Amino acid sequence: MKKSILSAGFLLAFGQAGVLYAHTQNGSLGAAATATDYYQVTCSNDGNGPPASLIAQVRDSTPVAVPIVSVRVTKGAVSRSASDPIDGDAQYSPLVTVAGGAGVYNVYISKSKSGAEIYTLSFHCMTGATGGGVHTGTRIVIKQNQ
Repeated sequence: MKKSILSAGFLLAFGQAGVLYAHTQNGSLGAAATATDYYQVTCSNDGNGPPASLIAQVRDSTPVAVPIVSVRVTKGAVSRSASDPIDGDAQYSPLVTVAGGAGVYNVYISKSKSGAEIYTLSFHCMTGATGGGVHTGTRIVIKQNQ
C-alpha cells in the first residue's frame, strides 16, 4: 500500500526546506526466521531533476516481539543496511543511502530470528548523491511477500 503524505516531522528530521512527499509501505513478516519481503523501487525524473540516490529506513511496529527488523538496499555492487534497534517505538532505523542514479533499486526487509513482525518502510528517491537535494520520481512494486 503506497501512501503519499506530507510529514512535518520528516521535513524537520531531514532538514529539507521545501515540500517533500513521503513514501511509506506497511508490511508484515511471517513467523519463519527466514521470512523476507522484497520490493523494487524505481527512481526516475518526475520533473524535479534526475535521481542520484535512494534513501530508506524501516520502523519495527507494535506488537513488540523479539526479532529485530532490518532494511537492505542494493543497486549493482552497492549494498547498505540498517536495523531498527527498538521494537514498537515511533523511531525508524538509521537512514540507508545508496547512490545508484536512475533505475531500479532492490529493497529487502528481514528480521533477526523467528517470530511474526509488522513494519513500515520509508523510501525516497532524491536528486543528491548523499540523499540530499529534492525528492524526485519514486515508485514501488512488491516482488516477494513472506
